[in-house]
Amino acid sequence: MQTDRLVYFVYEKIDMKHLAEKIKELMAAFSRSHYEYMMFEEYGMPDFSKLSEEERLDYEMDEQERKDSLIYMAKKLRPLVQAYIEAKHLPDYYNSFLTEITPFYEKERMLRGTEDMDSELIFAYRKFLNAFDDFSITGAHKEFEILENILNSTATLLADFDIQPKSEPEVYKPMINICKTAFPDNKSCSFKFQKTAKCYNPDILIPSLECAIEFKYVKDEKELNRTMDEILADVEGYKGNPSYSVFYSVFYAVGSFCSPQRFNCMWEEKHFPDNWKGIYVQGK
Repeated sequence: MQTDRLVYFVYEKIDMKHLAEKIKELMAAFSRSHYEYMMFEEYGMPDFSKLSEEERLDYEMDEQERKDSLIYMAKKLRPLVQAYIEAKHLPDYYNSFLTEITPFYEKERMLRGTEDMDSELIFAYRKFLNAFDDFSITGAHKEFEILENILNSTATLLADFDIQPKSEPEVYKPMINICKTAFPDNKSCSFKFQKTAKCYNPDILIPSLECAIEFKYVKDEKELNRTMDEILADVEGYKGNPSYSVFYSVFYAVGSFCSPQRFNCMWEEKHFPDNWKGIYVQGK
């Protein structure tokens, strides 16, 4: 009898892990498609007065297909998350979840986005799921280790692709694609992420880790120091951001004007908050 209970416990644990992974995959796919939809709505809308009837119909069909795809994924996601939370045997928590999530499935509210162009629906799901170890970023040590290994290897990775950057975009554009292989919900940030920010404007957002990443291209220590000061001035504007809580600044240095040890001392002297991380990579 004791053995049967142990087998059931192990099976249930494995099954919940599998369910959590399915939820993560679907949330990542939805987040990515939703961001593309938001960009399409924000910047892809044409001047209808200049379109032929056929072009207008093509646009409307494309828009509807994007909506239908998101609605399909949202409806597929709901029972999976319900099953996961219900299995935790927390009736009050489960009822609170249903109360908040149910209205999203009325009148296409599931398509709405935040000011950061993230999905309101996914934000609501994460709010409830983050209470559990399978989803909490505080337990995502492995994922952050992978991310930081990628960021610390920026110069090596670019060199492997025969890329010798001459500007900031030549650093971050390839890195967007590289990060996407490890983090499917990674998205480029082609809009003004934080309206009050003057210097720190992320190139990459990873919603599943609640982190933002910006690459800086610096040519000497004076520029490096000035850029750090400018980023520090933006820190206050990001405090309390509802979607992102970890911020990376990756400095791609041209030449050998600074060592990693010297960089770390400079970063520490600025007294950045613990959730702001500076990474120095040596280019050529």
